[in-house]
Amino acid sequence: MPSTDTPSIARRLSSLIRRPSVPAWLALLLTLPALLALLAPGYFYKAHDARHSVFYLIEFDQAFRAGAWWPVWGPDHAIGFGYPLWLIYAPLAYFVSEAFHLLGLGFTAATKMTWAFGFLFGALGVYRLARRWWGEAAGLIASVAFTYAPYHLVQIYVRAALSEFMALAVMPWTLLALVDVWERPGPRRAGLAALAVAALLLSHTVSVLSFVPLLAGFTLVLFVRSLLALRGQPGRAALVALQRPLGWTLVGVGLGGLLASIFLLPLLLERHFINEAQWVGATYSYEQHFVYPLQFLDPRWGFGYSVPGPGDGMSFQLGLLVIAAAAIGVVAALAARRGQLARRGEALFLVLATVTAIFAMTPAAAFIWDSLDIIKMIQFPWRLLAVTTFTLALLAGAGVHWLERRRPAPARRLSPYVYGLAAVLILASLPYAIPQLVPIRPQDEQPIAVLEFEMDYPDMRAMTSWSERMALDEDSPLIAQYLAGEPLRRAAVVSGDAEIVAQEAGPLSASAQVRAAGPARLRFYTYYFPGWQAWLDGQPVALAPDPPNGLIGLDVPAGEHTVEVRFGPTPVRRTAALISLVALAAVAGLLLPFANLPKRRDGGTL
Repeated sequence: MPSTDTPSIARRLSSLIRRPSVPAWLALLLTLPALLALLAPGYFYKAHDARHSVFYLIEFDQAFRAGAWWPVWGPDHAIGFGYPLWLIYAPLAYFVSEAFHLLGLGFTAATKMTWAFGFLFGALGVYRLARRWWGEAAGLIASVAFTYAPYHLVQIYVRAALSEFMALAVMPWTLLALVDVWERPGPRRAGLAALAVAALLLSHTVSVLSFVPLLAGFTLVLFVRSLLALRGQPGRAALVALQRPLGWTLVGVGLGGLLASIFLLPLLLERHFINEAQWVGATYSYEQHFVYPLQFLDPRWGFGYSVPGPGDGMSFQLGLLVIAAAAIGVVAALAARRGQLARRGEALFLVLATVTAIFAMTPAAAFIWDSLDIIKMIQFPWRLLAVTTFTLALLAGAGVHWLERRRPAPARRLSPYVYGLAAVLILASLPYAIPQLVPIRPQDEQPIAVLEFEMDYPDMRAMTSWSERMALDEDSPLIAQYLAGEPLRRAAVVSGDAEIVAQEAGPLSASAQVRAAGPARLRFYTYYFPGWQAWLDGQPVALAPDPPNGLIGLDVPAGEHTVEVRFGPTPVRRTAALISLVALAAVAGLLLPFANLPKRRDGGTL
């Protein structure tokens, strides 16, 4: 008979998410004013990438429903030629949006729910991290400072950068998971760290470039603290003591990377098949997007774009009140006496990271950007405001903790000034949480939304490495079909005596019945790209890119034939998926064996 002392799997799983304390619920509640605009009719379609945030989901959904459980191909991009968007664009935010859509929400409503989820998830993550280090008052203030940081609101209501917003929401959880596995090493926490690391890697590729050094720095702080704690012990004993935290941390990080292999390996090994130059040159050149020092303090708001020089139409402010609150944390980190500030090493590193990020955004750091090719992928130096949004919020929490420690008799309840500071931080940024809402049109939630955008912005038409130039309107007979609302006819005879008797097309496939009097050349108005395969009367045939756009072309012999093309995985993508599945099984192995064990009394769970 099973022991009644052994908790059930359900009880054990529920223990992984402990009942939040009142300040945790308060942190979530105080997030609501920032997201109230998401509950209003309409959508902020005038924001920079707002149209992307919805039509990317439309493309994702089409591929998903066509059988691609891990979508790669967006069928309507490049004026209908299609594009491997999720080969280079991390998909986590769109898996979240797709989940809301599959639950019955429209495309725009599902996107709005994803924004709301990002707000709440990020706020709770910062609260949990700051509370872990400095207590509930610090957690509450850090969460509010994070949520209402001007750039956080720029990300949603000015830029509508959904994946970047999601990456920033995942960041505190990733750091918390790494802290947890280092300080309380073990299989379960390594498994949770792996999930958190994978989530960050799958959230936004460019953000990862700025967040990974930050995570590495914090891990170094933990390592140094452990070394200092082992001073006086023999070298061998110290090494043994470090094996467990270092080992389980490496397991968590390594498995996280392997979990994300399904995205990372194709990104690394197949990205040369796209035209990368179009996304890093011209208006995307870092040289045109530095932040000038006074802009960090300028409270003016705007919905315009970043331009060369200091006359930008959007705000790059850090937030005067956020700076003031964080300044207390800076003073605490630099001047606190022993015992007055817990986690002083973390606070000092936050100061260093903040100063470094601010410097890297200014023209004075141009030499760094000139010499390091990898950071050029960040495109806009002001994207490092995501780093300062995170670090300044935590410093604000550290400052509150320091002030609380200096009180003669610290009370159990939060001080009135904590609530007052939270209120002031919210009120100062509320005007920034008012977007430019416009009505939602039916075509905003249809594939034609992609075409409309690319007609408005022809320079945004993506190219592959086989494209000799950007696609022109006259290159695509699909445009007229989109505008007329007709089923797409992707196949056409481009040479030889042949005719297409019938044809049909789906998101990831197309077919044609061909009657040819002699050899003929058939073209599908879809970009040639690894993963596309063709069959002639059920037998595989070779594809080749047709100039000038690099579209799918194949030869057809005389006679009546059925030609079919389908998009599927490449050997690289199959291998990557297998690696991720094996890693997922390993993570499950770290988590599930502990489901029926009594709860260890070693502190809080993540």
